[in-house]
Amino acid sequence: MPSPIIYEPPHVADFECVFGCIKSFPKETYCGRDGLRAQHLLDALCGDGSVIATDLIRAITLVVNLWLAGRCPTILAEFVVSAPLTPLIKSDNGIRPIAVGTIWRRMVSKVSMKGVGKEMAKYLNDFQFEVGVSSGGEAMLHIANRVLSEHHADGSLVMLTVDFSNAFNLVDRSALLHEVKKIFPSISLWVNFLYGQAARLYIGDQHRWSATGIRDNCKLLLHAWYLDDGTVIRDLEKVARVLNIIRLHGPGLDLELNIKKTEIFWPSCEGRKLRANLFPTDIGRLSLGVKLLGGAVSRDVGFISGLAMKSVVNAIDLMGLLPQLCDPQSELILLRLCMGIAKLFFGLSTCQSIHIEEAALFFDKGLRRSIEDMVICGGPFFGDIQWQLASFPIRFGGLDLYSAYEVSSYAFVASRAQSWALQDRILRDSGICGMDSDYLCAMTRLRNTIPGFDCSAFTNKGTP
Repeated sequence: MPSPIIYEPPHVADFECVFGCIKSFPKETYCGRDGLRAQHLLDALCGDGSVIATDLIRAITLVVNLWLAGRCPTILAEFVVSAPLTPLIKSDNGIRPIAVGTIWRRMVSKVSMKGVGKEMAKYLNDFQFEVGVSSGGEAMLHIANRVLSEHHADGSLVMLTVDFSNAFNLVDRSALLHEVKKIFPSISLWVNFLYGQAARLYIGDQHRWSATGIRDNCKLLLHAWYLDDGTVIRDLEKVARVLNIIRLHGPGLDLELNIKKTEIFWPSCEGRKLRANLFPTDIGRLSLGVKLLGGAVSRDVGFISGLAMKSVVNAIDLMGLLPQLCDPQSELILLRLCMGIAKLFFGLSTCQSIHIEEAALFFDKGLRRSIEDMVICGGPFFGDIQWQLASFPIRFGGLDLYSAYEVSSYAFVASRAQSWALQDRILRDSGICGMDSDYLCAMTRLRNTIPGFDCSAFTNKGTP
């Protein structure tokens, strides 16, 4: 990259902003390779360490601003930006490396994002719904299903789901740095420090180097991205044109289309989808539904319930491995935070409860069996009362476990209502507005499930 030409001074953080970012880290936030945690800084700034808090936070702020101004020697970048790798097995037996950077890197990045937050949101929110967008993933699924509900009989439409091969590890960094300099110059020096040179990724005592790392001109009905996963809906020719643009211009940015995970779907078909020249022969052509961001886009009850049941079976199989820890306390923590209802929250929020009732009940049986084995090792004296008590918060003497069946009654309605403003903004040019049949059905079911439920908070003159 050529030397940066900055026409805007670097962002400068005050100590209140820095302190707020330190406090925003969740409890037990994992540390990087240096072992420093956010809690260490909080302990030094509060309680017994508060006598030195003012001087310490001012010193930390000076260091943060030194990085933002690009005045830290670049020779240190490979260490500041370093991270240990945890390799996880993907469903296709590939490796997904998870990296957790130093607290300093994460803190300065938080501060820089606060500095350009409004500009970043304005720039990204028209098409990208992950970075800084609350409920972005859920909103994308709700939108896709609303479009499908409105136009499911229109055989001329097609939905394209796009996936790039290892996008964040292969994308051309020079393109990223160029865009940041052009659009967010006040943080470009910090971004250049992060990505302008190779960083160390540690695996045990060894390390590897991390060195690599379309606007809408087709008048699309829907064009939305969640990181590198894209969703496009329009008539056949325009969607095919979008795919050709991606295939033509993607390689120039080192973005290679993963054709095996790129699919087209629409429940009705007027025959043109089968034309040999319109889409690549090896692209997936789905007839019942498509899996998007872990949720279902479909009008087929069997497809939705089958996807939910598959997730439940995987979650129950995972619970079955807990006894191997031989540590009930650790088992309970993992069950509450990772393996229990947390595995299903996204699906419960984006699927109608009436379609996933069987899966929710099956999950509850598996969860009850797991906690029963944990508490009494499969013995007697664990009945319905004990199961109900286990759902209470820990501060009330329970185990803080949620019933999937009970959560499913309100999760979909709450998610739809919470993300409605975002959905309306995305669909502003589509002509789709108001409550669809899925939402009305879910509201009716919620009223019947919870006697005396007041739905006025979820509706207002025809819109949630």
